[in-house]
Amino acid sequence: MNTAFSQRMLDLRKKKNISQKDAAQSLGVSQALLSHYEKGIRECGLDFLVKAAAYYDVSTDYLLGLSETERQFKENFEDEDFSLDAEFRTSTLFRAASMLSDDFAKNGPEKTEQAKHFFALCIYRLAVLAVGAGYIPKSWINMSVNNALAQSKASLELVSKSLISETQEKTVKNIRQPLCIKTVISTAEHILIKNAKSVANINLDS
Repeated sequence: MNTAFSQRMLDLRKKKNISQKDAAQSLGVSQALLSHYEKGIRECGLDFLVKAAAYYDVSTDYLLGLSETERQFKENFEDEDFSLDAEFRTSTLFRAASMLSDDFAKNGPEKTEQAKHFFALCIYRLAVLAVGAGYIPKSWINMSVNNALAQSKASLELVSKSLISETQEKTVKNIRQPLCIKTVISTAEHILIKNAKSVANINLDS
């Protein structure tokens, strides 16, 4: 009996704050059967294992206790579409970032570095917010939270302009269409539309 599987099934459900009834319905099993899986009373089949991994956005290796990492990092850099790329997941973001970096890298090492700087600044801004929320030490940043956010925003604008400047315009035949990037764009534009009024008010106040 794989006790790691039952424990991780239980932990993941609680981590996502999902009731056993709702999880069972989403996974296509009875609540009683899911309870048996979570208690280690019964072992699941391969189909359920794959479905549970997709539902909780983790690898099957993690569910089985064969890995301590929730997601398989390697698959984030595969170039072919996955069916789950249609869903806005952490892995979808990783894959989109990786593919976009590769696209800019085609224009030379300078663009490769600039793309890395772009993502570093994005993560830095998230880290600064994490400092403000008390998730990581304030000593990790060398300026105030507000100043760090302002400076990184300005620098992000500069890097963005550098990325698109002097890039050779060219006609690309059979241009690729990664599903993960399309999903991230669709999600981001939904956020932009949703926040449009609030952003306009912020601009008017500034």
